[in-house]
Amino acid sequence: MRRNVGLAIAFLFAVSVPGYAMQAGRVELLCHRTANKDVPENTLESLEQAALLGCDVVEIDLRRTLDGKIILNHDGFLERLTDGAGEVETTFYDDLRMRDAGSWMGDRFAGMHIVLFEEALRLARERDIRLILDIKTKGIGADVLRILEREGMLQRVQFNGEWEDVKKLYPEGTDAGEGRAWVQPGVSAAQVEEYHRQGKAVIANFSANDHEMDLFAMKAAVAAGVDGLNVDYPRLGADAVGRPVEEKLRALEHSAGAGNNDARIRSILELARYRGFPLEPQFVRWLLDENAQVSRAAALALVQARPRTPPSAFSGALQSIHPDARANAAWALGALQSPSSFLLPMLSDSDSAVLQESLIALSHMPGGVPPELLKPLLSNAYPAVRGAAAVALARHQPQFAEKAIPEQLSHEITAERTIYAEHARNGGGKFSQLEIDQIVASYRCQMEMLRALHMLDGAAATHALEAQAFGPTEDYLQPNGMVAAFDLWDRVDVEPGPIVQELASKQVQQADRADWVLIHAGAGVLPQVRADLHSEDSAVRRRAIQIVAWQGDSSSLSTLRTMQAKPGPDAEVAAWAIAKIESLQPEP
Repeated sequence: MRRNVGLAIAFLFAVSVPGYAMQAGRVELLCHRTANKDVPENTLESLEQAALLGCDVVEIDLRRTLDGKIILNHDGFLERLTDGAGEVETTFYDDLRMRDAGSWMGDRFAGMHIVLFEEALRLARERDIRLILDIKTKGIGADVLRILEREGMLQRVQFNGEWEDVKKLYPEGTDAGEGRAWVQPGVSAAQVEEYHRQGKAVIANFSANDHEMDLFAMKAAVAAGVDGLNVDYPRLGADAVGRPVEEKLRALEHSAGAGNNDARIRSILELARYRGFPLEPQFVRWLLDENAQVSRAAALALVQARPRTPPSAFSGALQSIHPDARANAAWALGALQSPSSFLLPMLSDSDSAVLQESLIALSHMPGGVPPELLKPLLSNAYPAVRGAAAVALARHQPQFAEKAIPEQLSHEITAERTIYAEHARNGGGKFSQLEIDQIVASYRCQMEMLRALHMLDGAAATHALEAQAFGPTEDYLQPNGMVAAFDLWDRVDVEPGPIVQELASKQVQQADRADWVLIHAGAGVLPQVRADLHSEDSAVRRRAIQIVAWQGDSSSLSTLRTMQAKPGPDAEVAAWAIAKIESLQPEP
């Protein structure tokens, strides 16, 4: 109660700005429930599409989840709009955001998600549109107002639905009908004039009345002098109010086709956001551009396009005289997870960047790639190609990869060690640019090979990762050990012995690394860790105590209490561990 009173006082003394006014001399476009006939409703993508199509005002629906989050949702239940079941108000937001909120409208929209209210407000502010908030859950006004104020959108919204508590907390708030006359299709100029004499703006409604797609009735309403159209089909509404979307597209296409490359890129990326327009030929043409960034922007647009771009659209770019076009086409095919057969010819490309991009793309694509095509590339002259070949090999030939990749990684480390040794023989000092370039290339290659090992299951890959995590001690190889150790968290339950043994390492970093792996591993490591509670090595005992403590291992309590009872250096840490384990136990 005290919280609500405080909020009411805050809003009563806020700057008083009546509901936003309509823009004079402009027929405004109001969009019902985001661009719900173009893109799945109440998603960020649908809200953005409404703005792109020319809407000045967009309606969204608000509900509260079980854990108090305000989200965009109309129905209240999940069966129509997601791949889940149940009701919004009885579901946690973290559960809801895992639901696919796009596929119900077609596979082209798969992967869209339920949206937080604040996310929608940020997009509306970025796109400079106003909102009508149709509040579906009673009693959420205080939360809605708090979010609006925090996001700086309080004066850019109106309210509908269950907003009685909003009126009490924020008397300046208005609904979408205040000062306006909402009329149906067929309104006459005389009727509009009469409403204007009464001081009202006139909104012609083309939603939920069997006139949703009646373009010529919309045009007639505009001719009669209305101040706005409320539509379900913004593209039609934009045409009726004299701001056809096609004019925007033509302007963007002109900017994308010539002139400053930065402006071209911005225009291409903006065009990529429009859904349902036949823009593929333009993007394919720009994919062939000699400017690498322009080509990449076009590739990105083709990947984002809905419906999905067919693999055949990239055939010309794959044969382009420009290596960047070939590389970008390969990347796009990988991002679209097209069949790997489309890229097999690219494995003989003469350009190393094209080879690298093709190999990375293949690691995302279905369909087997023969080992004889990949094996030679694992020892290619270019480190970037070798690293990408390792990843592709792990994806398509895992049995071959589990032996070949550790061997090649060993060669990479030997080569890097040689660079440092040669530098030292030459007197040390500042590294030359050539040496820096070689070291960076080697580092990047090794990171890719570690990623390839991460993709492999089985003991061979685990042993290879252990060798990296606890093997080379040179400073410049420490990133290998760190990355490999992280990957062991989910592997060591099967065979924890080698990691447990590393707790006794005289190299502190190695022992610390083993300690952290065992803390984050599953409970399968605990029997062997418990055995080390009795180790004669005091450092190992202390590490074992810490591990069982952070794991909350109640089975170690008896041993720890015995250690606590005996005077000695272990008593204090054992007492801490007991308290930690007990604090992690569920309450009775």
